[in-house]
Amino acid sequence: MKAWIASILLGMLLFTQAEADAQTVLTVREAEFRSRWEGRQEDRTVPAQYFQPDGGLGEDVGEEVGELETAEEAQPQGLSQSMDSMAENLKRRLRFGPLDFQLGLATGWEYTNQNSVGGDTDFNDNNSFFAAPTAAVTYEREVGVWNVSAQYSAGYRYYFNQDYTAAGTGAQRNPLAMTAGIDIGYNTSRLAVNLNASASSGTGYDPVAGANNWQSTISAGLSVRYIISEEFSVGGAVSGTYSNTADAQVAAGETPQPESNSLTAAASLFADYLVTPKTNVRFILSAGQDLQDFSGGVSEGRRFFDTMLMLTYQLAPKLSVDAGGGVGYVLDQNIPDPEYVGVRPVYTAGINYTPTEKTYFKAKFGMQGADIRPNFSLVAGWDMREKTRLSLSVYQNQGFSSLSPDQYNITRGILGTVAQQLFKGINVSLSAGYEQSEYVSLTSEKLPNPVEGPASYWLANASLYWRIREWLAWQNTFQVSTGQANNEELQTRFDTSFNFNF
Repeated sequence: MKAWIASILLGMLLFTQAEADAQTVLTVREAEFRSRWEGRQEDRTVPAQYFQPDGGLGEDVGEEVGELETAEEAQPQGLSQSMDSMAENLKRRLRFGPLDFQLGLATGWEYTNQNSVGGDTDFNDNNSFFAAPTAAVTYEREVGVWNVSAQYSAGYRYYFNQDYTAAGTGAQRNPLAMTAGIDIGYNTSRLAVNLNASASSGTGYDPVAGANNWQSTISAGLSVRYIISEEFSVGGAVSGTYSNTADAQVAAGETPQPESNSLTAAASLFADYLVTPKTNVRFILSAGQDLQDFSGGVSEGRRFFDTMLMLTYQLAPKLSVDAGGGVGYVLDQNIPDPEYVGVRPVYTAGINYTPTEKTYFKAKFGMQGADIRPNFSLVAGWDMREKTRLSLSVYQNQGFSSLSPDQYNITRGILGTVAQQLFKGINVSLSAGYEQSEYVSLTSEKLPNPVEGPASYWLANASLYWRIREWLAWQNTFQVSTGQANNEELQTRFDTSFNFNF
C-alpha cells in the first residue's frame, strides 16, 4: 500500500525543469497571434476551451449529434443519413492501424476594419471570401513498457480578394500554420523515461511587437526518474526551446524590427525522499542558459545556477501543495554593466487540485533561473452544470525582448471564457483577455533609444457554433481588440464559415 501511494505522489512530483519550462498557460499574445490559424494545434497542452468556437463543449457531444441511426431507423435512408454514411466511410478509409488521418475544409467570409500595416482601406478591401483546407495525422501505440504518441497538423487559409491584406502582405497574406508534437515514454516498476518535443510555425499579429510577423518555435525535453527504494528516488531532466521571429511588417513610419533568435536550455538533477506516504522532500540542482541573437550580429545571454530544497504535501488524493527555497547565481554575457546578476534567493510555491477530469485548479508562484521578477500562473476550470463551463487563467512570464538587445520583456495577463450549450449541438462562448507588457533594461547604462512595443493589449471574442452533423459545423465568430501598433482605432473582425471534418 505504501509503495502504491509513493508511486502516485512521486508521479505528481515529477516537476523537473523540462516540465517547468513547458508553457501550460495560453497567453493573450498567443490567442491573438493564432486566431487565424486553421486546423488543430498539436503542439500545446493548454485547456482547449480558450477562444475555441464551441468553448470546448464539443469535446463530449459526439454521441449526441450526427450519430448514424440504427439499421431499423435508417430504413428508408434519407439525404442526411446518406451523407453521414459517406462521411463515416471516408473516415474509416483514413485510418491505418495506429495511424489516423483527418482532413478538413472551411469555407466562408471574413470582414475586418483594419489591414496588417495600419493603412486605410475601403469596404471592398476589408472583406473577402476564403477557403481553408486542413490536414492532420495522429499516431498512438503502446507496446509493453513503451508508449508513443505523435501528432501533426497543417492549415492554410486562402483569401480570394487579392486586395484583402488583414492577415498580412506578401508571403503572410494567406496564413499558413503547422504544429507538431511527440511524446515517447518508457515505464517500468523502477525506471521512468519520457521524451517530448513540439514545434510550430505560422504567421499572425503579434501584440507585443505591434506588428504582423512570422514565428517558429521548437521545444524538446527529456526526463528520467529511477526509484531506488520505496522512500528514495533520483532523476534528472534536460530541455531546450528555440524561437525565431522574422518578417515583421510594421506600418509606415514605425521602427523596422530586426529578425530575432532566442534559445533557452536547462538541465537539472534531483533526489526525492518520501518522509511519509503523504510528504516528500526534494533536493534540486539546476543550471541553464538563455541566449538572444539579432540580425546584424548583436548577441547576448544569461546563465544561471540554482540549488533548492522543496517540500510537497499531499492533502488528499487529488490535492497537493508544495513550497521550496534556495540560492541561485546569475551571470550575463555581452550585456554592458549588467544589473540583474550575482547571488540571489530562489523560491517556489504551488497548489494542484484536480477533483474531476474537467474541474481543476493549478497555481504556481516563484523566482528561479534567469528571472528578474517573480513568475506566476493560475489556471482554473469549473463545469457549473452539465453544459456550462467557466475557465480562467492569470499569468506573468518573462524573457529576452524580441525587439531590442539588453532588454527583458515581462508580460502579465488574464484570460477568461464562459461557454454554454443552448441546444443539442449549438454552443455559444464568450472569451476576453487583457495583457500588459513591461520592458526592463538588463543594464544600468542608459539604453540609446530602446525599442519598446505597446504597453497593453486586450481582446474579446464571441462565438456561435452549431454542430449540424458529426462531420459538418457552422461557425460564427466576432472579435474586437486594441488597434494595431499605434493606431487607436479598435480592430473588429467577423467571420462565418461552414467547416467539413473527416
